[in-house]
Amino acid sequence: MEIFKSIILGIIQGLTEFFPVSSSAHLIIFPYFFKWNETTLFFAVALHFATLLSLLSVLYRDVISIIKAFFKGIFIKNNRDDENFRLSLCIVISLIPAGIFGFLFHDTIENIFSVPIYSAVFLIITALILILFEFFGEKHERDYINRTGKNKNINYLIALVTGLGQAFAILPGVSRSGTTISTSRIFGIKREEAVKFSFLISIPIIFGSFIFELYGTIKKYEAGNISFDNTAILSIIIGFIFAYISGFFAVKFLMRYAVNKNLNFFAAYCILVSVTFFIVYFIRK
Repeated sequence: MEIFKSIILGIIQGLTEFFPVSSSAHLIIFPYFFKWNETTLFFAVALHFATLLSLLSVLYRDVISIIKAFFKGIFIKNNRDDENFRLSLCIVISLIPAGIFGFLFHDTIENIFSVPIYSAVFLIITALILILFEFFGEKHERDYINRTGKNKNINYLIALVTGLGQAFAILPGVSRSGTTISTSRIFGIKREEAVKFSFLISIPIIFGSFIFELYGTIKKYEAGNISFDNTAILSIIIGFIFAYISGFFAVKFLMRYAVNKNLNFFAAYCILVSVTFFIVYFIRK
């Protein structure tokens, strides 16, 4: 049973970390559906690290180019006109709101995570964001192209607003990828570019989350509050493998999917999961 549970949760984490449907909501709601016990912190650490690796496996060339351009631009003035340097600054700017929001409201957010019904409510909000922001974003994109004859690029203001969307997504049930893609889209950014920027700014966030959870796990292990047997270790390994594979698939799929299609399908899925939760919730109540 534990192995099966690890497979399911690994797949859920890998897909929903990058699909705009909220990984946090799924890791709260699905165990609620099946009456599973809460997963261990170390298991969550392993899944986050797996999704980070899957994202880097797809975007490693872009990441390397952006990091190189950032340091070149910092130390060499002539390199500051480089497109990747400008993009690196946009990524840094986008991280500021999430850092502030997480620091100020960490305890409040933890309490919200303990109540599954909040996740279902925020899933509905995610769906509305996907639909409404895409509607206005498509119009703004079309108007900008008609006016200038070219696609709009992400600038520092768009990066900051996208960062605010990422900060809002700290709440369980609010999709990080959904809000960051949508907040870029509403300015008229091309959909596939919005998706790519969303993935790029998620790398520091996922890494930071991984370090934070790893630190908590180490402290608990040193205090003797957690231990690992062979079954637990095997479950972690299997969950890691399936999270990596499904995460890799999700990134590749969404980057191709976004070229020609909007994200309304994922909005409908969020509504379906939320409605299903409320039905199960009131039946059990």
